[in-house]
Amino acid sequence: MRSKLLNTTYWYDLCSEVFDNTTMKINRAYMEFGWENIFSGNHTILANGGEDPWQWATKRDSDSTLNQVSLISDCDDCGHCAELYTPKDSDPLELKGTRIKIKSIIYNRLMEFKEE
Repeated sequence: MRSKLLNTTYWYDLCSEVFDNTTMKINRAYMEFGWENIFSGNHTILANGGEDPWQWATKRDSDSTLNQVSLISDCDDCGHCAELYTPKDSDPLELKGTRIKIKSIIYNRLMEFKEE
């Protein structure tokens, strides 16, 4: 549903054209918030719906070195926070699968803490 052309370069250029002299402000935001390094926490689940316009503002690839799992429910009506909606029997299989994976990840992590 979203063009792959809407990437970091696109948004950077858009800000530069829309707002006068924003290069310095954009670079400051990169320095302050780390841009791609904002996802440096460990034991993190990053879940997105395939129709979620915010999916491009998050990390879409898992990182095993930080124990980060990225999940995408690529299905009809799988928008923003769809995995958090109250489950229904009519939910797409992909969304049901994402919820199962999230439950499993959380359960396994809690069991690790229990053993420590």
